[in-house]
Formats: sequence, C-alpha cells, structure tokens
Amino acid sequence: MAWGVRMSIKGIYVTPKRLASGIVRYYYYTRRRGTQFWTSDSKRIDEPGKRLPADFIAAYQAACESETGPSSGSFSEAISVYRSKSIKFRQMKPKGRIAREKYLSAWEKMPMHEGRLAGGAPLSVFDSRKIIKFITAYRDEVWGHSASTADEAVIALSAFLTWCQRDGRLDWNRSKGIEQVYERPTDARIWSKNEQSKFLESASQHLRWAFLLLLHTGLRREDLTRLPVSAIRREHILIPTGKSGGKRTALVPITPPLRTLLEELNSARENLTTQPTTILISSRGTPWTAEGLGTSFDRQRTKVGLGPDNNGPTIHDMRKTCATYMVILQHKYPELISDQILLDWFGWSQNTLAKMKRIYVSDAAVIEAMTEAI
Repeated sequence: MAWGVRMSIKGIYVTPKRLASGIVRYYYYTRRRGTQFWTSDSKRIDEPGKRLPADFIAAYQAACESETGPSSGSFSEAISVYRSKSIKFRQMKPKGRIAREKYLSAWEKMPMHEGRLAGGAPLSVFDSRKIIKFITAYRDEVWGHSASTADEAVIALSAFLTWCQRDGRLDWNRSKGIEQVYERPTDARIWSKNEQSKFLESASQHLRWAFLLLLHTGLRREDLTRLPVSAIRREHILIPTGKSGGKRTALVPITPPLRTLLEELNSARENLTTQPTTILISSRGTPWTAEGLGTSFDRQRTKVGLGPDNNGPTIHDMRKTCATYMVILQHKYPELISDQILLDWFGWSQNTLAKMKRIYVSDAAVIEAMTEAI
C-alpha cells in the first residue's frame, strides 16, 4: 500500500489506513505534514479519468488559505484589509462588528465556478454583473430560512463592497439594487393586554420580571440588561442610553407599578449570596446578557403562540408599547405628562419628538383609547 501518494493536484498527499472493519480509509492532506481536509472510504477520489468533485476542490482551497493566508488581490485579502482600514467598521459597536464579521466569513465560502470559493477568487470578479446571480443564489441557500437574516447578510456584503469601491478596489457595488426579501410591517405593533397575559401566565419568575421592567420603563433590551442598581434615584431611574453612545440620558419616572416591581427585585437580590450590581437578574442569580434575554424571550413567546409564525409582537415592541401607553396618558392628563417628560423618558431630542412619536407610538391604540374615554 503506497504512502504519501501525490494526487492529481500538485502537492496533495493521501495516506491510507485500514480500519477494524476492513475498510480502507484515505486521508487527504494539502501537502506532506499539511492540513487534512478530506477523507474517502474504499476508493481513492482521484481515480484516473475522473474529474475531482467541486466540494473536494473547495475544501482543498479552504485548507490552503487557512495555512498561508489569503492570496494577493483576492476577496478574502480585501476583507482582511477592510477590517483594519475601514473607519466605519472599526467604529461599529462590538455586537454589530461581530455580526458583520460572521456574515463576511460566510460570504467567503460562497461557491463560484467549479466549486471554488469566493474567498480565493480575485476581488475583481465582483465587478461583473454575473456575480449577482451567485449572491442571490447563495443568500437563498444559506439564509433562506429567515428573510430578515438574508437581508442582513446582503447589507453586510454591500457595506464591504461600497468600501472597496470608495477605496478604488472596485468600480461597482453589484449588491446594490438586489431586492430585499423581508417585508417589514408598516403598522405600529404593540403588546395587547391579552398578549401580555398569555406571555406572563407561564413565564418563569425571572423572565416575568424582565417583561414587566421592559413594559414599565420602555428601555431598549441592551440598556435594560446593564441597568445598574445605582441608576435608581428617589423618583427616577437615570441611565445614559447605549444607542446614543452615552450622549443622551433616559430619565424614567418611577410610577407606583414600577416601584412595586423594583422592591420585588430588590428583595430577590438580597436573598442571593452574591448580589449582582444590575437591577435585573437571571435564574442563575447573575445579570442577564442582552442575547440571553432575547433568546429566552423569543422562546417563551413562541411557546404561547406569539412567535414569528403567528406574527406576534417582539421584545423590541415593548418600547413601542410603553411609549404608546404614555402618549395615551398624555392625552388624558396633559397637565401631568408634558412633551418634556417624554423627551427625558425616552432619550429623544426636541427636534425629533414628532418623528419619534410616529415611530414608537401606535396611532390606532391612541385613538381607540381616546374614543373609549369620550
């Protein structure tokens, strides 16, 4: 049995090994003492007269790139330069930057002609209109299960290609103009009283606390999970908002229901051996992460029939629900709830107050509540 047999692609070696079952398994390496990238049982994959499979070539290419780094002028090399050179990319928040990295890494694996991967292809192929069909086909194959994720993947690619165009590496951004597949709802979506009851009825105690804190504060998920105990004042909760980079501060009035909730959370923290510095705690007695809360929240709403398949409200709609309730109260008690209170509460600016009301407030719910009061 031969050892270190040279393959039909120069430099590839194969090592055979007989298994206990009697089958001979062939291990394929990029070179002698190189990276193993393929196995086949019983038969060699490079039999005379047969073409090497496309996925075999792709695996070989990926293994070579992992050993030597991206080749000069390639798509992968441009991505590497983009990571270090793009000011906008470096200024992204960690969460957004990680997501961008994930999508670009996936685009490097996009199959091109004869199974070759996009990562090793010359960047110049993205100047051709023919690349559009590869982009859309790969988008649908990899992210077709989620229309919103599919659009996010193309947005990440487009941002990179726009940078390449501005940096003089490409003449065109061929991903521009690719039609989005996710149809965003045009109507404001809030949590109805019935939906709130369905969610809370079977939710764990710790998820219930998170839900009610979102409802009574209107804070974004990221701000809520990092909300420190020190943010509680006598009459308000005071926290710089993450979306503004700390430039704006949310001043949340402590209403009677919110005060009751905060006292309940404080009692729960006092019973822990080690008290976390955040107001909100998970079932482990530790602070929630934004991702962990989002996952648990989505799992619960799907469980009670409020998931994506049922067009149920999301965790992001909690802020919209809170803002809608406050505008309803403003209509009822204008002498108590002024525009300035809303500005301070939701961290909006004076110049964008009307716009923010349009974004975060359900006109239908406001009109319905006003009609009932007449």
